[in-house]
Amino acid sequence: DNTIVRDAGTGMPKVPGSSLAGAARCYAGWVLEEMGQAQTEKRSPVEMIFGYAADENNKESRIGLLRFYDGHILAFPVRTMAGPVWVTCPSVLAMNGVELAEKTGNKELLIDFDLEAENLNLGWLYLPARRLQGELGLNLDEKTKGVVSRFAVAPDWLFTEIVNSNLEVRTSVCIDPETGAAKDRALFTYEAIPAATLLAFDIELDEHRCPESWPAENVLGLLKKALGYFETLGMGGMTTRGFGRLRFIPLEEE
Repeated sequence: DNTIVRDAGTGMPKVPGSSLAGAARCYAGWVLEEMGQAQTEKRSPVEMIFGYAADENNKESRIGLLRFYDGHILAFPVRTMAGPVWVTCPSVLAMNGVELAEKTGNKELLIDFDLEAENLNLGWLYLPARRLQGELGLNLDEKTKGVVSRFAVAPDWLFTEIVNSNLEVRTSVCIDPETGAAKDRALFTYEAIPAATLLAFDIELDEHRCPESWPAENVLGLLKKALGYFETLGMGGMTTRGFGRLRFIPLEEE
């Protein structure tokens, strides 16, 4: 059985930064091939930007110019009696630069949409809900807003339980290629983060180490093109089954 990678401290599902870096490195190589810049005299631009390890022919190693941090859930879709709602919590919002104008109670939800009832269910939970004053303040593009339109802010202590209780659990079976039938004792289950989950990633560029041949603006341009491949090709396991596809909202540069 396959379970999702989780943060050791919070128990929340996460996307390892190493997985993101590996896929981005591969896609950056494809972009450079299309541009005709895949190889230089000594090291390829991909090796200069993403780093390389020492080997038998070259005893030197180099760390990459880019740092990829683990991706964490920003807002998680949950089925409710009012339709799908994206759940988040104050601490997660604060980590992403969003401060709420009002505090949520210990056992209530703040929602940014109109609800006739006084309570809202999140899966098996049934909690009081009140209207959030003002907007939530997430910086989403118009394409994302067309899909993700309603948010609920849950208490910090309850957010992990809500997420882990509403993950997808799928069952599959291995097929014997000779018979075309299911293999004996080959049934397995695996967890999956639902489609339309909002994730937050941090990617840092060490501008001071950028070589003259690849200034910071060129590295960022290559990175943005590489991230575009994630929307169709994805990352991680089971990409042939439709898993791992990501669409990156335009980067906020500092």
